[in-house]
Amino acid sequence: VEFLVPAHADTAVVFNEIMYHPATNEPALEWIELHNQLAVDVDIWDWSLTSGVDYRFPSNTVVRGRGFLVVALSPVDLQAVTGQTNIFGPFTGRLSNNGEKLELRNNSGRVVDEVDYGVDGDWPVAPDGLGVSLAKSDRDNASALAVNWRASEQIGGTPGEDNFPDSESTSSTTPKFFTPPA
Repeated sequence: VEFLVPAHADTAVVFNEIMYHPATNEPALEWIELHNQLAVDVDIWDWSLTSGVDYRFPSNTVVRGRGFLVVALSPVDLQAVTGQTNIFGPFTGRLSNNGEKLELRNNSGRVVDEVDYGVDGDWPVAPDGLGVSLAKSDRDNASALAVNWRASEQIGGTPGEDNFPDSESTSSTTPKFFTPPA
């Protein structure tokens, strides 16, 4: 029996960008970005990140319509480097540099999105320690397929912003790029 993986995501909130192996200050600058594919706000209170890392979203956690939400191992350190506010965390565990499965579960425990990223096969190699993130090439694509991901174009990735602003013109904000401290 052959199983087909959908080309497009079939859920409202999905994985969109992962910084699993920063070039510097690795323990402090690991983060995961989620994206709300809907035009309406989605309340993710009591949803959780599971498998590779663990984090449960507190009450009043809302991902704005077409917006982003960042969860970091060290929110204070990521905020200091990026200037971004409203970073969630800390999550427990570490993002594996060799790849691993991440799951987003709703408040009923159902897996609503998952990615099993890696460092071989069709997965891009640059996010493995060269300072760029693993970024979905089109935020509406399914998270499970390696071909839907590529290396970000910016050192440090684009937490809380469009991954590739020139190709995704739906956002009216200007991305804030940063260079991790040496």
